[in-house]
This record gives sequence, C-alpha cells and structure tokens, in this order.
Amino acid sequence: MLDREQLLKITELDGAAIEQMDGERLTSFAATANAFIDGFPFQEESVKSALKLKDRGALSESLSAVRDMLRQIYAEKLAESCLTCLGTIDDVPYEELQNFVINFLKSVSALSIDIQMAEYQDASKPPAGGGQGPAGKNTILAVDDRHFFLTSIKTMLQNSGYKATCINSGMAALNYLKNHRPDLFILDIEMPEMDGYELARRVRAAGHTAPIIFLTGNAHKDSVVKALQAGAADFIIKPVTRSQLLERIGKYIKPEIPEDEE
Repeated sequence: MLDREQLLKITELDGAAIEQMDGERLTSFAATANAFIDGFPFQEESVKSALKLKDRGALSESLSAVRDMLRQIYAEKLAESCLTCLGTIDDVPYEELQNFVINFLKSVSALSIDIQMAEYQDASKPPAGGGQGPAGKNTILAVDDRHFFLTSIKTMLQNSGYKATCINSGMAALNYLKNHRPDLFILDIEMPEMDGYELARRVRAAGHTAPIIFLTGNAHKDSVVKALQAGAADFIIKPVTRSQLLERIGKYIKPEIPEDEE
C-alpha cells in the first residue's frame, strides 16, 4: 500500500493535504488512488471517443468525470487546468481544444503511472537501473520500429548534448549490445517480432544494468506492472515532446557539456 513518503514524492499531488492526513485518512486516500488508477483508462477512452466524434457535450461530460477523479486524489493543478478548459469548451476553435485535451490526457496518464510506480516498485530497493549516472555518461540506445520517430528522437537528443544510437528492432538492438554498453535505454513497448517487455528482459539477462525508459501510449495497470517487472526505471507518454523526453532522461544521466560552455 502507498505510504505518506511515497505519495509526497509525486509532485502533481497536493503535498500539504497529504502531510495533514492521519493514518486512517491516509489508508482511505491510498484506496482512492488505486481506484483512480483502475478507473482512469476507461474515462480516457470516453474522452478520446468524444474527441474523435467532435461531440463537445460528451467531451465536457467525460472531462468533468476525469476532473472529479483528480480532485479526489488532490491533483489540484490538473483539476484546475481541466476546469479552465471546461469553461471555454463551447467557444474555442476545435483544433485548439483538441490540442489541449491530448496534452491534458498525457499529463493525467503520467500521474497515473507515477502513482503505480510508487506502489508497485519494491520499496526496499531503487528502480532497476535507477539513480543518477556520473557526469559525461550520456550514451543512449533508442529502439522503435518507426523510422520517423527514431529520426525525431535522435535529433532531439543530439541537439541536447546526448549521444544517441537508434535501432529499429529488438534483435538488431541485442546484436548491437554484444559490443556496446549504453548508459540509458529508451524502448518502445509495441514492436513486431519482439516487444519492449521481451527486449528489456533480454537486456537485463545480458548483464546490462543501465536505466530503461519505456515509451507507452497508455496507463493501464497491467502494462505498467509488466514493464516494471521487465526492468523499467521510468516511462515517457506518447506522443513524445522534447521537454518531456529531456526531463525524464535527466533524472538518470546528464548531457555532455562542451568545454567552452563549462
């Protein structure tokens, strides 16, 4: 069960409210957080369905349900952001509304995953491959079957001081690892022939201990638990943005800084 210390590390939650909870209230709150984890994927699908149909009424109803869930777990900033959207949902251009909703769902998915990581990771030890890498250790192996994504992520990483190698299949990645030891892995979960879970397990079996960050499009409990069991240290929600990518990677390794900038 989630404890106070674990909950306080989740930045989207209201730490002040959590600090004031007694043991009984904390137990009740942990149960509410679990209900949020279980319920959000269904509400997310409802929001996406309304968005696809361009049904603003249904979208408003679905977003209101998500906001209620967020308020129950004291995720006040996200709840307020949702309320702002609801106040203008009939007035803003649809493309603008769509962009907000997509980004909002990404943020809520990330929160759900953070809660699940806090609960399901073994509290007695750090995440597999976790911890801050030493300065200058900045080589990254990214594996995804989509050429466009690999090109995009390589550009983002190299322009930010990281050394990136991008490979489009699990078998090719395993062959590469026979002669290389990256400082961090970025693995897509959904790949043909060998998915990210299997690749992560084989990476660990080969003796590689560097952090593994999974790319995922959902916050379903089964997917998160399976990824953690395979060796995940963290997650990035798709579609990937540069700021999100660098924020997650920066928790584990730092970019190389040119000498003239030191």
